[in-house]
Amino acid sequence: MLKALENQNIKIEVSENGAELKSLKSDGIEYIWYSRPEYWRFCAPFLFPIVGTLKDKETIIKGKTYKIPQHGIVRTKKFKYLGTIDNTMSFVDQYDEETLKTYPFKYQLNVDYILDSNKLTTLLTVKNLGDDVMPFNIGGHPAFNVPLYENETFEDYKIIFEEKESFKSPKVMSNATLNFDEVAMECNDITEINLKKSLCDIDTIILPSIKSRSVRLVNKELKGIKFSFNNFNTLAIWTPFNDASFVCLEPWRGYNDRYDSNKDFITKDNLVFLKKDETYQVSYTIELIK
Repeated sequence: MLKALENQNIKIEVSENGAELKSLKSDGIEYIWYSRPEYWRFCAPFLFPIVGTLKDKETIIKGKTYKIPQHGIVRTKKFKYLGTIDNTMSFVDQYDEETLKTYPFKYQLNVDYILDSNKLTTLLTVKNLGDDVMPFNIGGHPAFNVPLYENETFEDYKIIFEEKESFKSPKVMSNATLNFDEVAMECNDITEINLKKSLCDIDTIILPSIKSRSVRLVNKELKGIKFSFNNFNTLAIWTPFNDASFVCLEPWRGYNDRYDSNKDFITKDNLVFLKKDETYQVSYTIELIK
Protein backbone atom coordinates (compact mmCIF):
# COMPACT_ATOMS: atom_id res chain seq x y z
CA MET A 1 0.00 0.00 0.00
CA LEU A 2 1.30 3.47 -0.90
CA LYS A 3 1.35 6.38 1.54
CA ALA A 4 1.35 9.92 0.14
CA LEU A 5 2.77 13.20 1.39
CA GLU A 6 2.85 16.53 -0.40
CA ASN A 7 3.51 20.22 -0.04
CA GLN A 8 3.15 23.10 -2.48
CA ASN A 9 6.05 21.86 -4.62
CA ILE A 10 6.41 18.09 -4.30
CA LYS A 11 4.26 15.00 -3.91
CA ILE A 12 5.81 11.70 -2.84
CA GLU A 13 4.44 8.16 -2.58
CA VAL A 14 6.09 5.54 -0.39
CA SER A 15 5.42 1.80 -0.16
CA GLU A 16 5.25 0.00 3.16
CA ASN A 17 7.31 -2.72 1.46
CA GLY A 18 10.86 -1.69 2.19
CA ALA A 19 9.64 1.82 3.12
CA GLU A 20 10.64 2.47 -0.48
CA LEU A 21 10.12 5.76 -2.28
CA LYS A 22 8.02 4.98 -5.35
CA SER A 23 7.29 8.42 -6.72
CA LEU A 24 8.53 12.00 -6.46
CA LYS A 25 6.55 14.36 -8.68
CA SER A 26 6.60 18.08 -9.24
CA ASP A 27 4.71 20.00 -11.93
CA GLY A 28 3.83 16.74 -13.67
CA ILE A 29 7.46 15.53 -13.86
CA GLU A 30 8.30 12.16 -12.31
CA TYR A 31 11.84 12.12 -10.92
CA ILE A 32 11.96 8.54 -9.56
CA TRP A 33 12.33 5.47 -11.78
CA TYR A 34 8.99 3.76 -12.21
CA SER A 35 10.16 0.21 -11.52
CA ARG A 36 9.79 -1.93 -14.63
CA PRO A 37 10.76 -5.47 -13.56
CA GLU A 38 12.24 -6.39 -16.94
CA TYR A 39 15.00 -3.87 -16.18
CA TRP A 40 15.07 -3.45 -12.40
CA ARG A 41 12.17 -4.05 -10.01
CA PHE A 42 13.17 -1.52 -7.37
CA CYS A 43 12.95 2.28 -7.24
CA ALA A 44 14.93 3.38 -4.19
CA PRO A 45 15.64 0.51 -1.78
CA PHE A 46 17.65 0.69 1.44
CA LEU A 47 20.74 -1.45 1.93
CA PHE A 48 21.25 -2.93 5.41
CA PRO A 49 23.16 -4.58 7.11
CA ILE A 50 25.36 -5.03 4.05
CA VAL A 51 25.92 -3.11 0.86
CA GLY A 52 26.37 -5.16 -2.29
CA THR A 53 27.28 -8.83 -2.25
CA LEU A 54 29.14 -11.15 0.09
CA LYS A 55 31.84 -13.49 -1.17
CA ASP A 56 30.05 -16.76 -1.95
CA LYS A 57 26.94 -15.04 -0.50
CA GLU A 58 27.97 -15.92 3.05
CA THR A 59 29.75 -14.41 6.01
CA ILE A 60 31.10 -15.55 9.37
CA ILE A 61 29.86 -13.90 12.56
CA LYS A 62 31.23 -15.15 15.89
CA GLY A 63 32.36 -18.37 14.27
CA LYS A 64 29.02 -19.19 12.64
CA THR A 65 28.23 -18.93 8.92
CA TYR A 66 25.27 -16.81 7.80
CA LYS A 67 23.83 -16.20 4.37
CA ILE A 68 22.81 -12.58 3.82
CA PRO A 69 21.21 -11.78 0.45
CA GLN A 70 22.51 -9.07 -1.86
CA HIS A 71 22.09 -5.59 -0.34
CA GLY A 72 20.81 -7.05 2.92
CA ILE A 73 17.50 -7.90 4.52
CA VAL A 74 15.28 -4.82 4.63
CA ARG A 75 14.56 -3.93 1.01
CA THR A 76 11.89 -6.64 0.76
CA LYS A 77 10.54 -6.41 4.33
CA LYS A 78 7.24 -4.77 5.17
CA PHE A 79 7.83 -1.77 7.40
CA LYS A 80 5.35 -0.46 9.97
CA TYR A 81 3.84 2.87 8.98
CA LEU A 82 4.08 5.20 11.97
CA GLY A 83 2.10 8.04 10.47
CA THR A 84 2.58 11.52 9.08
CA ILE A 85 3.05 14.67 11.12
CA ASP A 86 3.25 17.98 9.31
CA ASN A 87 5.98 17.51 6.68
CA THR A 88 7.33 14.15 7.87
CA MET A 89 6.29 10.58 7.02
CA SER A 90 7.73 7.83 9.23
CA PHE A 91 8.28 4.06 9.04
CA VAL A 92 10.05 1.52 11.23
CA ASP A 93 11.36 -2.03 10.93
CA GLN A 94 12.76 -4.28 13.66
CA TYR A 95 14.53 -7.59 13.88
CA ASP A 96 12.43 -10.73 14.19
CA GLU A 97 13.03 -14.45 14.46
CA GLU A 98 13.60 -14.75 10.70
CA THR A 99 16.12 -11.90 10.46
CA LEU A 100 18.08 -13.33 13.40
CA LYS A 101 18.67 -16.47 11.32
CA THR A 102 20.33 -14.32 8.66
CA TYR A 103 21.83 -11.46 10.68
CA PRO A 104 22.12 -12.31 14.40
CA PHE A 105 21.67 -8.81 15.82
CA LYS A 106 18.67 -7.01 17.26
CA TYR A 107 18.32 -3.91 15.14
CA GLN A 108 15.74 -1.20 14.65
CA LEU A 109 15.67 0.87 11.45
CA ASN A 110 13.62 4.05 11.29
CA VAL A 111 12.98 5.79 7.97
CA ASP A 112 11.75 9.38 7.88
CA TYR A 113 10.82 11.26 4.72
CA ILE A 114 10.92 15.01 5.27
CA LEU A 115 9.56 17.56 2.78
CA ASP A 116 10.88 21.12 2.82
CA SER A 117 9.90 23.37 -0.09
CA ASN A 118 11.56 21.78 -3.15
CA LYS A 119 13.62 19.27 -1.13
CA LEU A 120 13.04 15.72 0.07
CA THR A 121 15.32 14.43 2.82
CA THR A 122 15.49 10.73 3.64
CA LEU A 123 16.72 10.13 7.19
CA LEU A 124 17.79 6.65 8.29
CA THR A 125 18.27 5.89 11.99
CA VAL A 126 19.73 2.56 13.13
CA LYS A 127 19.46 1.53 16.78
CA ASN A 128 20.99 -1.45 18.53
CA LEU A 129 18.30 -3.13 20.63
CA GLY A 130 20.54 -6.01 21.68
CA ASP A 131 23.30 -6.47 24.24
CA ASP A 132 26.13 -7.24 21.81
CA VAL A 133 27.99 -4.64 19.76
CA MET A 134 26.26 -4.54 16.37
CA PRO A 135 28.36 -4.13 13.18
CA PHE A 136 26.74 -3.12 9.90
CA ASN A 137 27.02 -1.33 6.58
CA ILE A 138 24.23 0.87 5.25
CA GLY A 139 23.33 2.55 1.99
CA GLY A 140 20.73 4.05 -0.30
CA HIS A 141 19.95 3.11 -3.90
CA PRO A 142 17.62 5.75 -5.43
CA ALA A 143 17.05 5.55 -9.19
CA PHE A 144 16.30 8.73 -11.13
CA ASN A 145 14.53 9.01 -14.46
CA VAL A 146 16.85 10.13 -17.27
CA PRO A 147 15.75 11.91 -19.34
CA LEU A 148 13.14 13.93 -17.45
CA TYR A 149 11.68 15.92 -20.32
CA GLU A 150 10.39 15.18 -23.81
CA ASN A 151 12.77 15.41 -26.78
CA GLU A 152 15.79 14.64 -24.62
CA THR A 153 18.14 11.66 -24.53
CA PHE A 154 20.13 9.91 -21.81
CA GLU A 155 23.28 11.45 -23.26
CA ASP A 156 21.95 14.98 -22.67
CA TYR A 157 22.63 14.55 -18.95
CA LYS A 158 25.72 14.75 -16.77
CA ILE A 159 26.75 14.35 -13.14
CA ILE A 160 28.54 17.38 -11.68
CA PHE A 161 30.60 16.95 -8.50
CA GLU A 162 30.75 19.52 -5.73
CA GLU A 163 34.54 19.00 -5.45
CA LYS A 164 37.20 17.85 -7.89
CA GLU A 165 37.32 14.08 -7.67
CA SER A 166 40.13 11.61 -8.26
CA PHE A 167 39.31 7.93 -7.90
CA LYS A 168 40.08 4.40 -9.02
CA SER A 169 36.90 2.40 -9.43
CA PRO A 170 37.65 -1.27 -8.61
CA LYS A 171 36.92 -4.11 -10.99
CA VAL A 172 33.62 -5.85 -10.31
CA MET A 173 34.32 -9.57 -10.53
CA SER A 174 31.97 -12.16 -12.02
CA ASN A 175 30.72 -13.04 -8.52
CA ALA A 176 30.11 -9.32 -7.79
CA THR A 177 33.01 -9.00 -5.35
CA LEU A 178 35.42 -6.09 -5.79
CA ASN A 179 39.04 -6.27 -6.89
CA PHE A 180 40.83 -3.11 -5.82
CA ASP A 181 44.04 -4.47 -7.35
CA GLU A 182 42.53 -3.99 -10.82
CA VAL A 183 41.23 -0.59 -11.85
CA ALA A 184 38.09 -0.60 -13.99
CA MET A 185 37.94 3.19 -14.33
CA GLU A 186 40.41 5.87 -13.24
CA CYS A 187 39.74 9.62 -13.15
CA ASN A 188 41.89 12.48 -11.89
CA ASP A 189 40.66 15.92 -10.83
CA ILE A 190 37.37 15.65 -12.67
CA THR A 191 34.38 17.86 -11.99
CA GLU A 192 31.77 16.03 -14.06
CA ILE A 193 30.86 12.82 -15.86
CA ASN A 194 28.84 12.96 -19.07
CA LEU A 195 26.28 10.17 -19.13
CA LYS A 196 26.39 7.49 -21.77
CA LYS A 197 25.31 3.88 -21.58
CA SER A 198 28.83 2.55 -22.16
CA LEU A 199 29.94 4.11 -18.85
CA CYS A 200 28.55 1.14 -16.95
CA ASP A 201 30.04 -1.52 -19.18
CA ILE A 202 32.28 -1.99 -16.12
CA ASP A 203 29.10 -2.71 -14.09
CA THR A 204 29.14 -0.06 -11.35
CA ILE A 205 31.25 3.09 -11.07
CA ILE A 206 32.44 3.23 -7.46
CA LEU A 207 34.04 6.26 -5.83
CA PRO A 208 35.36 4.61 -2.64
CA SER A 209 36.28 7.81 -0.80
CA ILE A 210 34.30 10.63 -2.35
CA LYS A 211 35.17 14.17 -1.21
CA SER A 212 32.01 15.82 -2.48
CA ARG A 213 29.01 16.02 -0.18
CA SER A 214 26.69 16.59 -3.12
CA VAL A 215 26.40 16.03 -6.86
CA ARG A 216 24.05 17.41 -9.48
CA LEU A 217 22.32 15.27 -12.10
CA VAL A 218 21.29 17.77 -14.77
CA ASN A 219 20.53 18.26 -18.45
CA LYS A 220 22.04 20.75 -20.90
CA GLU A 221 20.01 23.54 -19.33
CA LEU A 222 21.27 22.47 -15.89
CA LYS A 223 17.79 21.32 -14.84
CA GLY A 224 17.41 18.18 -12.77
CA ILE A 225 18.37 17.45 -9.17
CA LYS A 226 20.97 18.20 -6.56
CA PHE A 227 21.71 15.08 -4.53
CA SER A 228 23.34 15.63 -1.13
CA PHE A 229 24.47 12.89 1.26
CA ASN A 230 25.56 12.95 4.89
CA ASN A 231 27.69 10.40 6.80
CA PHE A 232 28.37 8.33 3.68
CA ASN A 233 31.92 7.88 2.37
CA THR A 234 31.29 6.10 -0.94
CA LEU A 235 29.18 6.98 -3.97
CA ALA A 236 28.21 4.45 -6.62
CA ILE A 237 26.78 5.23 -10.06
CA TRP A 238 24.87 2.52 -11.93
CA THR A 239 22.59 2.05 -14.89
CA PRO A 240 21.83 -1.26 -16.66
CA PHE A 241 23.39 -2.13 -20.00
CA ASN A 242 20.18 -1.63 -21.96
CA ASP A 243 17.64 1.02 -22.87
CA ALA A 244 16.32 1.48 -19.32
CA SER A 245 16.01 5.23 -18.83
CA PHE A 246 17.40 5.74 -15.34
CA VAL A 247 20.59 6.20 -13.38
CA CYS A 248 21.18 5.34 -9.73
CA LEU A 249 23.11 7.60 -7.38
CA GLU A 250 23.96 5.38 -4.42
CA PRO A 251 25.43 6.73 -1.18
CA TRP A 252 27.11 3.93 0.72
CA ARG A 253 28.79 3.30 4.04
CA GLY A 254 30.63 0.16 2.97
CA TYR A 255 30.49 -1.84 -0.25
CA ASN A 256 30.68 -5.37 -1.71
CA ASP A 257 33.11 -7.87 -0.22
CA ARG A 258 36.62 -7.78 -1.64
CA TYR A 259 37.43 -10.71 -3.92
CA ASP A 260 40.02 -11.96 -1.41
CA SER A 261 37.80 -11.54 1.65
CA ASN A 262 38.30 -13.96 4.53
CA LYS A 263 34.49 -13.80 5.01
CA ASP A 264 34.78 -12.64 8.62
CA PHE A 265 32.05 -10.00 8.91
CA ILE A 266 33.97 -7.69 11.22
CA THR A 267 36.77 -7.34 8.64
CA LYS A 268 34.40 -5.71 6.12
CA ASP A 269 35.28 -2.17 5.05
CA ASN A 270 33.71 0.92 6.64
CA LEU A 271 31.61 -0.87 9.23
CA VAL A 272 29.64 1.02 11.86
CA PHE A 273 29.80 -0.51 15.35
CA LEU A 274 26.92 0.30 17.71
CA LYS A 275 26.84 -0.52 21.40
CA LYS A 276 23.60 -1.38 23.21
CA ASP A 277 20.96 1.36 22.81
CA GLU A 278 23.23 3.50 20.62
CA THR A 279 21.92 5.02 17.38
CA TYR A 280 23.51 6.00 14.08
CA GLN A 281 22.05 8.31 11.44
CA VAL A 282 22.66 8.86 7.75
CA SER A 283 20.64 11.00 5.37
CA TYR A 284 20.41 12.11 1.78
CA THR A 285 18.48 14.95 0.17
CA ILE A 286 16.98 15.34 -3.28
CA GLU A 287 16.63 19.00 -4.24
CA LEU A 288 14.79 19.82 -7.45
CA ILE A 289 16.48 22.20 -9.88
CA LYS A 290 14.09 23.76 -12.39
